[in-house]
Amino acid sequence: MPGWLGVGLAAAFGLVAVHRGPRRDLPGSVAAAGMAVMSLGMAGIGPTVVHGPWWAAGFAAVAVWPLVRPPSAGVCGGPLAHLLGGVAMIYMCAQPSMRTMGGAGAAPTADMVTLVHAGHHAMAGMGPIDLPGGPMTAPGPLGAALALLGWALACYFLLGTVSALTRRDAGGALIAPRLAVLGEAAMGLGTVVMLVAST
Repeated sequence: MPGWLGVGLAAAFGLVAVHRGPRRDLPGSVAAAGMAVMSLGMAGIGPTVVHGPWWAAGFAAVAVWPLVRPPSAGVCGGPLAHLLGGVAMIYMCAQPSMRTMGGAGAAPTADMVTLVHAGHHAMAGMGPIDLPGGPMTAPGPLGAALALLGWALACYFLLGTVSALTRRDAGGALIAPRLAVLGEAAMGLGTVVMLVAST
């Protein structure tokens, strides 16, 4: 993912996190903040800290939070979108380890060698000059199933983004405040970009 795209996504997610705010939608705000940090790491800006099983478990807890204790003002995009957003984040947290599942005999890629020599800690295979959709190294059917899951989630959030921007009442007016609509669309489209970059 290019660095400028990572910065743009981080800024968008950060604005959503501030707008949702702890008093209105704490789980949505926490999810947006986590996605902001992850987007920077995916772009190779700073250390990639948001990955691995502990972060995946944290996003799982945030994903089910509104189902256990719904916020008084609702959650960004609704409970289902928030839950599937958590699934997408868990999927992306697992990607660094899944990309090296080819075994010890797998040859290091050019990106991995570059990252080691440059002293960076970006995700292997996801440096700033990579094109979205680089192949995973997970073996056989597992890699295919994970790629299919990533693309299915990306399609869901793309449709959700379009839906958020086009929902109207009978009179043709937006059914939610404009800032809420823009926040939902930003979360959806940003998730699509991150999924495509990591699938």
